[in-house]
Amino acid sequence: MNLLIYPALSPGELAQVQAVSEGVEIVNAQSEAEALAAIGEAEAMYGNLTPALLAQAAKLKWLQTPIAGLEHYMFPALADSPVVLSNMAKIYNDMIADHAMTYILMFARGFHVYFRRQMVGVWEVGAPVRHLADCTLGIIGLGGIGTDLAQRGKAHGMRVIATEARPGDKPDFVDELWPAARLKDLMAQADFVVSCVPQTPATVGLIGAAEIGLMKPSAFLINISRGVVVKLDALVAALQTGRIAGAGLDVYEIEPLPADHPLWAMGNVILTPHVAAINPHVAQRRIDTLTGNLRRYLAGEPLRNVVDKQMLF
Repeated sequence: MNLLIYPALSPGELAQVQAVSEGVEIVNAQSEAEALAAIGEAEAMYGNLTPALLAQAAKLKWLQTPIAGLEHYMFPALADSPVVLSNMAKIYNDMIADHAMTYILMFARGFHVYFRRQMVGVWEVGAPVRHLADCTLGIIGLGGIGTDLAQRGKAHGMRVIATEARPGDKPDFVDELWPAARLKDLMAQADFVVSCVPQTPATVGLIGAAEIGLMKPSAFLINISRGVVVKLDALVAALQTGRIAGAGLDVYEIEPLPADHPLWAMGNVILTPHVAAINPHVAQRRIDTLTGNLRRYLAGEPLRNVVDKQMLF
């Protein structure tokens, strides 16, 4: 079989792919022109498939993407094609769950208050604190990231509730697992609400004024999934009126967040610039996912991380 890689891998990464692909002809394309010349014979591809490449992909059966979120990757012709698509789901689970748990711990111990006092040289004891074992963690989307976060929450003694679009068996470390239709119940019960859902038509604007209005005044909203999930105007209004206690955000409807946005000046908000997925192991995890799936493809075994393409439209 022929495997097209585009953009090209480094020599070290390519060597790892070659080590598991005996008998496979690999084209490590250095340019789109080179990729276009090779795509017609490719049965599999790793990288960025453009509409122009797909139009020439007469033999393509499997596409492994180098990313997890596909909302900006997918296009109609690819969704309608018979090409099996797999992504990089799971390579970010632990690091993004850690990022979300950091927000929770900072809010629970008042670090958002003390850090601001440190910046102006103020020694003052006293900030609202929470005992996590008394709190409920609400996870919207119990996929890979949500599952890892649930484990972290339960390790801190929290009650863990979650919604999931396609709920399966409930893990032991989750107290309640509900279908997505029970989002309102989760919003009303959780002390920390964390969005972990992917971006799909069903999740754009999922958390707006009505959903935030169901939250406890003492609750915090955290978004480490996709910026379009949370309506920022609704969140700002809730924070300005004290409707909720605070928010931790790594992603935003508008990125970069404008310098004059009111969120920057709010003392009950922790902001990070879309960095939750940064980790020194990401590059190797991508190669491990590719080589693992390549082994399965060559052996005729089921691929991991296969995507339901129609869910993205």
